[in-house]
Amino acid sequence: MAMTDNAADLPRPTPKRRSVVRRWLYPLAVIIAIAGVIWWLEARDGGGVSSTGERYGPADLPAALVPAGANVKAEEGALAPDFLLEALDSDETRLSDYRGQPVVLNFWATWCVSCRKEMPQFIEAYDAYRDDGLVVIGLNLQESESIIRPFADEFGIDFPVLIDRDGEVGDDYRLLGLPTTFFIDRDGVVESVFIGQFEAEVQGTNVQGAIGQSDLEERIAAILAPGEGDGDG
Repeated sequence: MAMTDNAADLPRPTPKRRSVVRRWLYPLAVIIAIAGVIWWLEARDGGGVSSTGERYGPADLPAALVPAGANVKAEEGALAPDFLLEALDSDETRLSDYRGQPVVLNFWATWCVSCRKEMPQFIEAYDAYRDDGLVVIGLNLQESESIIRPFADEFGIDFPVLIDRDGEVGDDYRLLGLPTTFFIDRDGVVESVFIGQFEAEVQGTNVQGAIGQSDLEERIAAILAPGEGDGDG
């Protein structure tokens, strides 16, 4: 009987204590979680503002560049969505400013191993076809200049490198992964989309990091063709 009495003397959680936990701790945890989400959203909205006061990120394509009945969408056969972004050289670039030129738009990041492996191909392609009007844009996703610049210097990137600081342009282009490359013709139409790393063919053998008569060159050749308004008249 004594043992029963001692067990009965041990402290037990009271209904009042449980009530305090439910009343204060749980709501506090919810408030902290909500505050964290708000902070993340505000931090993500950090794309910056251009010298003209326009916010960096997706932009409306000028009406004069949208033919009647045309769709503006990040998919083959549609007009490529426009954007305004800052460049690594502290300048800024609007995609629609390149209308009339073929554009290779490559989404990448320094942490992406496949991006690193295929980057020499884009550099060599740009050097080979820039005199034909080819534009190559390397669009980095959500990294800082201090991270991007050593990468660009290491590879000797000589085409424009743009910075999508908050990832909104990547969202607008509905990326499924990195790297992803859009091939845009002279009329601003997405000719093709390639997801993943390009591999070149040299003497019938797949070789990463070298360019030959490859899928990359074939896609570039398709957008180098004259646009609808470039005929002899």
